[in-house]
Amino acid sequence: MTYGMKIYSGNGALQLDSNDASHVIYQKHTSGTSSAITDVGSTNGVVEYGSTAITVSGFTFGEDLIFIQPTGSAVVKAYVRPGGSGFTIFSNVNTSFRYYVYKKATSLPTPTTDYGLILYDDAGNVTFNPDKITARVKGRITGTGGVSLSGKSLYALGTFKFSAVTAAMSPQRGKIYGWVHTWNSARDQVLFSSAKVSGLGYSASGEADMDDAFYFDNSLTSTLIIEAPNP
Repeated sequence: MTYGMKIYSGNGALQLDSNDASHVIYQKHTSGTSSAITDVGSTNGVVEYGSTAITVSGFTFGEDLIFIQPTGSAVVKAYVRPGGSGFTIFSNVNTSFRYYVYKKATSLPTPTTDYGLILYDDAGNVTFNPDKITARVKGRITGTGGVSLSGKSLYALGTFKFSAVTAAMSPQRGKIYGWVHTWNSARDQVLFSSAKVSGLGYSASGEADMDDAFYFDNSLTSTLIIEAPNP
């Protein structure tokens, strides 16, 4: 390694190599606050989640990490659906959301400050920029559970995954369940679980259609919780 840095643990294990393209360090690409959701409703006795869309310049679908946190002081459930040019937040409460988008640190802008640690690889790319916020993971939840850190500002990974889609006989509809995060009013606790996200499920014309429409995903779903200042 001609340029860069390697950091080892006390027992000699390699922790960070600025020329290792497989290491995972994510630093902030952009952040902001969304427009307020205004279309939360109800169908068949189920809260119909409203949504707000965010366009992100330079967004990479399937690679960039999205973390969100609701504003206000209500208890809020939410999930995220990423797309080709950004993402959409769905929630059971009409509110706005703070968000961070993180990119894998392989070629970052040149720092504007003269202070702090800057890492370069052999090609001269910046792989750590002290001007950029780094994702500080505070907890991982697998299946269901929560992270609670008193006084901390917690953001949850944008996870979009249906856990069940059910059907009902016409003209009624079944329900859709999804994996959502739930924030407490202080935003220092986040729970993760499956919840009803829509009453507009599949409308079946017969029992055979009902059998076809039931879908269950029994795999364990995981999420990450980070601490970050309000953007």
